[in-house]
Amino acid sequence: MRVTASTFYKDYAKSVQDLKSKYNKSMQQVSSGKKYDNAYESPLDYYAGKKIDNLYNDVVTKDTMIKDVINRLEQQESTSRTFYSEMSDLNIKYEQMASSSYQGLESTVDTMHTYMLNKQQTMTQDLNATYENYYVMGGNDQTTVPFTMDETGMKLSYHHKFPGDSKATVIDMTYDPTTKSFTFGGTAADGSTLSEDQALSKVLTAMREQGRMSLGYGDINTVETLPDTYYGGLNMVTGLTSEKLRAMDDASAKEAIKSAMNTSAFGLNAQAVDATKTYYDSFYGTEAEQQAAYDRLGEDLAYVLGGWDHAMISVSNTFRRIGVATQTLNEVDNQLQTAQDTYIEEYNDHMYIDTYEAIVQMYQNMYSYNAAMQVGSKIMQNSLFDFVQ
Repeated sequence: MRVTASTFYKDYAKSVQDLKSKYNKSMQQVSSGKKYDNAYESPLDYYAGKKIDNLYNDVVTKDTMIKDVINRLEQQESTSRTFYSEMSDLNIKYEQMASSSYQGLESTVDTMHTYMLNKQQTMTQDLNATYENYYVMGGNDQTTVPFTMDETGMKLSYHHKFPGDSKATVIDMTYDPTTKSFTFGGTAADGSTLSEDQALSKVLTAMREQGRMSLGYGDINTVETLPDTYYGGLNMVTGLTSEKLRAMDDASAKEAIKSAMNTSAFGLNAQAVDATKTYYDSFYGTEAEQQAAYDRLGEDLAYVLGGWDHAMISVSNTFRRIGVATQTLNEVDNQLQTAQDTYIEEYNDHMYIDTYEAIVQMYQNMYSYNAAMQVGSKIMQNSLFDFVQ
C-alpha cells in the first residue's frame, strides 16, 4: 500500500477528531451527570431510565398531594376538637344551671342565657374553618361561607353550591323548642322555595359527598378502598358519615338526619337557650308564670344533659376517624419518600455516571487530545519521509 502525505494527514485528523469528540462527550457528562442523551447510545438503559423517571414523577406528585391533604385533615381534626371543647364548656354550664344556686338570681340566669346563645354562634363559626381559603368542613365553593346562625340561635343555615349551579342553595334548619325538633326549608339556586322534603334531599346530597383520592394506597378501580379526605360539618355534628348515608335508602337517610339534628349540639343547645330565655323573662311575670318557667327549665336541662354525652360522642368519633386517616397518610408518605430514594438510585444506575470517575475520564481524554495536538504540530514541521524513518 502506498503511503502518501494526504493519506497520513487524513488518518491523523480523524484520530484527533475522535479524541476531541471523546473529550467533549466527557465534559458534557460531567456537566449534566447523564450517561446518555439519546436512546441509540444504549436503548435498554435509556428506556429503563425513562420508565423509572415516570414512576418517580408519579410518586413525587402523590407525595405533594398527601402533604396538602394531611394539612387539610389536620385542620378538620382541629376544628372538630375545638367544637368538642365548646361542647365540654357548655356541659359544665348546663350542670351549673341545673343547680338551684344558679336559678335564683336574675343576673345569673341572664348571664347563662347569653353564654349559651353566644356558643351557638361560636360553634357555627367553628364549622367555617378554612385552609388556604378552602372551607374544610362544608361547601365546595371558596366564595360561599357554608354555615350561618341567626341572632335567636334557633335557625342554622347551610349554604352549598351544588355541581352545575351558578349560585349556592341555602338550606334553613329552624329549631322548634315545643316539638324539640328542626324543620327544614330554604331557597334553591334558582331562587325557588324548597319544601321540607326538597330541603332534606339537598342536605342528604351534600352529606353524601366524599373526597376519595388515589394517594398511594387502595385500588383506583375500587373507590371504597381509597381514603376519604372530606368530613363535612353536618356529618360531624350528626355523627352520620357519608359512607353510612350512602348505604341507606333516601327515606331512611332523611329520617336519620332529622333525628340526629334534633339531638345534636345545635338542637340541644337551642333547647337550653329557649328555656333560659323563658325563665329569665318570667322574672317580670306573675309568680305562677315564673314557677311554670322554672319547672320547664328543670325539665329541659334534664333533657339536654340526657342527650349531651351522645352528641359529644358523635363529634369525637369524627376527629378519631380523621386521626386514623391522617396517621395512615403519614405512613404512606414515609413509604413514598423511601420509594423516591429507591427510584433515584435505580435511575442513577441506568442513566447517571459516577461524578469522580467522570472527572477522571474527562482529564484523561483532555490529556490524550492535547498530546495528539502537540504531536500533530511536530509532524507538520517534518517531511513524511523523516516521520517514517
